[in-house]
Formats: sequence, structure tokens, C-alpha cells
Amino acid sequence: MTTIWHLLTPSRRSPQGAPKSRPRRHHSKGSFLCDGVLLALLLPSITVAAAALGSPPGKKLIEYGWDVPTPAEMNAQLATMEERPFDGLIFRLGGGHNAFVTKALEEEKFAEDLRILPTLGFKRFLNNFVLIWGSPAADFDWFDDGQWNAIEANAKLLVRVAKTGHIRGICFDPEPYDFKLWEYARQPRTNLHSFAEYQLKVKQRGAQLMRAFEDQLPGATILSFFHVGLFERWADLDPAERARRLERDGWGLMPDFFVGMLESASPGARFIDGNENAYYYTSREQYFRAYHAIRQRALSLVPPELQEKYSRQVQVGQALYVDQNFALRQPNTERYVSFKMTPEERAQWFEHNTYWALYTTDEYVWCYSERMNWWKNQTPPGLEAAIVSARQKFAAGKPLGFDIEPLVEAAKKR
Repeated sequence: MTTIWHLLTPSRRSPQGAPKSRPRRHHSKGSFLCDGVLLALLLPSITVAAAALGSPPGKKLIEYGWDVPTPAEMNAQLATMEERPFDGLIFRLGGGHNAFVTKALEEEKFAEDLRILPTLGFKRFLNNFVLIWGSPAADFDWFDDGQWNAIEANAKLLVRVAKTGHIRGICFDPEPYDFKLWEYARQPRTNLHSFAEYQLKVKQRGAQLMRAFEDQLPGATILSFFHVGLFERWADLDPAERARRLERDGWGLMPDFFVGMLESASPGARFIDGNENAYYYTSREQYFRAYHAIRQRALSLVPPELQEKYSRQVQVGQALYVDQNFALRQPNTERYVSFKMTPEERAQWFEHNTYWALYTTDEYVWCYSERMNWWKNQTPPGLEAAIVSARQKFAAGKPLGFDIEPLVEAAKKR
């Protein structure tokens, strides 16, 4: 395929109505084992976990970013889109994508989506997820049943429309782009309800949302950019101390929401912890540590009676972040190590991350970008070739052939 390589200018903005920039969560630091010992310890657990999940037929790479397309946009350029090195993508409906608006979405706005989705003749992109936001406005109240009735209705509508396009699953984004719904201190009824009472209510709402999803898509696969594994750093804490820390944390209510979703999920449902912290990885060891954290350490964040269900129904995913590796992050691009690299070094770093993300995921890797556009041939030099090379090596069972740590360390000293 002939591809035109060029960069967007720094002033480029996301398309009208596209998701906003995602706040970044850096991985926590801890003691490191040497690569050889770590690989030996974790490879058996990955094999066992894959078997428990029904041995997925292969690893999948899907695309998501500010270039997230609508059905109308896919209809206009599907053939060229499928030339890109992905197995699917995350798309948004033209009629809306935020289930957590506290008023009912207007069904008539989805008429074009309903018309186009059944006609899309996907040939390569067979692993597509519909984007659903969980980002309410400032008037949100976990204890307001009227608001929650609207949210459930919105969730059902979005899935009902999307499934006409034969989706593989739902990409549920819990990022609070407006109201900080996961932070206890920001809630409107803290004078009436303790943190523990909020935890119970949030867990109930998670269960309700999952039932709404499965009402329209039984056995749904839910990809989230992170799951309870986000808090594995507190896995060894006494439960009382962990609760105290969660009460003060900006994401403190989120684990209970996902626990509620898991608890109410049918046996056929699956959850993918997308491990967004992989955006920043600079060694293969970090991928293996993350796999262990999500698969094993996170179990202590789940009630004992749900731990077996978690092991059966929660998959480990991995993430890639183009802007981080290719010196596209804004503002202050010069503060990131990729700014000090040559274009060839940036591509090598991304090839490394793609290879090890595929190696350590149960099934799905999602590739995120902001200041570029796959569908308009606006990509940095070497990006696509790096992905293709990593995928070919992985598919052939070949080693990557290099370590990235020396290159990253050398760039930091420049």
C-alpha cells in the first residue's frame, strides 16, 4: 500500500464531536525482578489464563483515537480504512455516545446510524467496539433514581443501535471529562451518606449498567481502558486502610462500580482490562508485571465470592500510545523522551511496544492516538512499518531481536 506520511501541525484539534484528550495515569513504580526470572515466572500463568478463557484464536490489534469514526465516515472510506494494519476499531455513533447524560438521548438522531451500520461490508475489521462514555455533567447524583433510569435507557439505546453493525463488543470509557463522579469528596450528598454507603450505591449502579448492556447484547464483551487492576498497588493493604485511601482518591469509587458490573454479568460476558498505563512502558518487563498485576494481584480488590468469576471472565488487555512514542504530545513536547530521539528510534520504540503488548495480552491490544489521523493518511514516519514488523515477527514466532532500554536511556541523556 502506498501511504502519504506527514504530521499534523501542533494547533490541530480533534474532529467536531470526537472524544476529548484523555487524562494520563502513570504506572506506579515497584521493585523489579530481572527479565529472565520474571518471564519464567509469568509465562506459565499466561498460558493457564488463556486456557481458562477458552484459548482465544489469536491476538487482535484495534485502533482508537481522536480520529474515531462514525458509521457515515466508515461508509465513505471503508475499503481504504481496512488497508491499515488493524483487526478492528472503536467507533462512535453519529447520534451520540455518552450514556451518562442525565436526560434521555433522542432516538431519532440515530436514524442515519441505523441505516448505515447493517450495510457496512467489513472484510478485515471484524473486531469492532462501539464507544460508550460514562461521563456525566455537574448535576449528577449516584442516588438519583430518575437520572439513573435515563442512563439505563441511554445505554440500551446505544447498544441496540450499534449491534446492527455486528459489533464484537462495547468500549466503555469511565473517564470523568466533566463531573468527577468517582471522587467521594465531590459528591453532592457526602453530608448524608458515608463513603461506605456511596460504595454500595455505586456497586448497585454498576450492576444495573451491566444488565442494561446485556439486555441488548447478551454475553457482551466490555473493553474498558482500565479496571480494578488500576489499584493493584494497594492490593496488599489491610482492607480498612485501603478504604481510607480510596475515600481520598479521585478514582476511589470506581473499583466498586466494576465489581458491581462483574457481579451481575452473565457467565458468557467478558471484561477486558485495557491497562492504559502501558502507554508509558519502556521495557518488556513492565508488560509482564502488568499481566501479573491484573491477573493475580487485583484479585484481592474483588470480594472473595467473585474472585473465581474474575479469573474466568476478566481478560488482560494492553495499550499503545502513538503520541508518547512519536513526539506528538502537547503541550511541552520537549519534556518527553521521544522528542530527543530520531524518527528511526521512535519507530523502533513503537515496534518494541507493539510486539510485547501483543505477547502479553490475552487477546486485545488497543492503539491510541491524538494528533494524527489514520484515515486521512496523517501519520508520523515509520509508525505503520513498525506495527507491521512487530506483527509479522510475533505471528511467525520470531524474537523481536532487540532491547529498547539502552536506546531510551541514551535518549534521556541527550
